[in-house]
Amino acid sequence: MDYKLNHVSSVEKEFEITYSADEVKENLVNSLSHLSKTVNIKGFRKGKVPANIIKQMYGKSIKDEAENHFISTAIQETVAKESFHFAAAPQIIEKSILIEGEPFTFKYSVEIFPKIDVELKPFEAEYTPMQFKEEMVDMEIESMKKKFTEYKEDEEAVSADKDRLVISFSGKMEDKEIDGTNGSNVSVIIGESKFVSDFEKALYGHKKGDKFTADVKFPENYQSKDLAGKTIVFTIEVNKLEKMTNEPEMTDEFLAGKEGFPKTVEELRAELRKHIETYIGNINFDNKKYIAAETYVKNHEFDVPPSILKSEIEARVSEYKNKNKVESVPVEALQKIEEESKWVTKRYIILHTLSEKLAVEVTEKDITSALEKEAVTYGLPVEYAAQLRQYLGEERLNAKKMEIRESKVLDKMAEKMIFIEKDAKETVK
Repeated sequence: MDYKLNHVSSVEKEFEITYSADEVKENLVNSLSHLSKTVNIKGFRKGKVPANIIKQMYGKSIKDEAENHFISTAIQETVAKESFHFAAAPQIIEKSILIEGEPFTFKYSVEIFPKIDVELKPFEAEYTPMQFKEEMVDMEIESMKKKFTEYKEDEEAVSADKDRLVISFSGKMEDKEIDGTNGSNVSVIIGESKFVSDFEKALYGHKKGDKFTADVKFPENYQSKDLAGKTIVFTIEVNKLEKMTNEPEMTDEFLAGKEGFPKTVEELRAELRKHIETYIGNINFDNKKYIAAETYVKNHEFDVPPSILKSEIEARVSEYKNKNKVESVPVEALQKIEEESKWVTKRYIILHTLSEKLAVEVTEKDITSALEKEAVTYGLPVEYAAQLRQYLGEERLNAKKMEIRESKVLDKMAEKMIFIEKDAKETVK
């Protein structure tokens, strides 16, 4: 077998394969000889069937088998010789007809992962950490107090500060319903500022059963760009109104006898402080890992396999269409999707390359630990990790292993980075 390699790009290759006439003949003769000794044909003794009869009956299947053998063998050998790592299944572009006494040729194309020169390096990057503040503990205590706050329904009262309402609402703009602006039987406590300011102001001064409209202007920097700066007309109905009857004070006396709580407020604050600091530490390290990935992507220029990039773009386009309930994606949004998809693909290739260079392994203990954390996230005891493992199945379990491996690589990247801490005030200019 001979082959010629054509470099279409750094990640796209074409192979021209040639099997000589002698190789073709040898394969066909051997197959024919094997069949003549093993095949059973009525009217002939085993091993005594004439070659022309076997050719007539099995000629096509012999050639098909030879062709498949030549193609699969050539692909395996050329990949091994060139040390390529396929990013997608090879595609047969063209092939000749397999005829005894003539060469057999075919051409196949394939996408490969780029061979990139990436090592753990002490890249520098600016970083603004989340800082612990004592008021975070105060906020947690306020949140805990709400769990013990008592309310009583009042069908005649008018809504005021600290009242708990159950409301249904829908939003329109120019008599057209707007996605993401409706809700049914939503609980809200007046004064908590969980809703846009104009919306919350409209909730004051109403009784159970009241149905009214309110013009609500969304802030210019609102998280949803479709609503940012827009004025939406809301129709709101009060389904239930409850007045606060008891708001506890978080004191040592109140905590006494409360199952699962420390005995004193001081101990409670210390426990909350520890949890919050751990949470902030995890958030900060996750942020460092993101910055590390972003830094490596920026510092390594290379082509990405088109099919992987295309698959990522298509998945994100589909997600955008479903989320926004549209048939097509605006040019600006599509451009952003393409940029994000390329970033994600480059990140994947960098992490994959580093995981092989660093020989990163995923142990059974790693998998169990990850599943235990996932169980806790779902509000389940850690013992449910085993059930989660069975539920995942082989394919999703392999995806979980890849996720763990990538996380391990990101840990190493972040630990190697040099982070220049900046105060949050420095980033706002």
